[in-house]
Amino acid sequence: MTTNHGRKDAAREKLQQILEEAAEGGADSIELEYAPEGLEISTLVGSTGIGNVLDDRMLAREIIGLIIDRAKLENKSRGVMNWILVGKPRNIIVEEYDSFGESAFRLILGKPRRKHR
Repeated sequence: MTTNHGRKDAAREKLQQILEEAAEGGADSIELEYAPEGLEISTLVGSTGIGNVLDDRMLAREIIGLIIDRAKLENKSRGVMNWILVGKPRNIIVEEYDSFGESAFRLILGKPRRKHR
């Protein structure tokens, strides 16, 4: 049996993997949208996208919950999530929008922040 803490760790690790792969591939943004098969994850570079589906629904819910929490989206549809990607701090703009009556999310990957001296 997986504990609540274990599910949160798994969600953090999976989101880290999704974000790292997108950043390393030069992606501008990631879209997360529920589909009948699970959570559809689309990585976008310009107008070209590659997608896959996360079929673990509990993990998908934990990832969405983590994004909502980190971007402080409880009462608004846009926020910023601070995250370390490829060893550098990034401000990821998160937008929540409606897709066929369900919440969907766009994560816009900002440029790496410079370290202050």
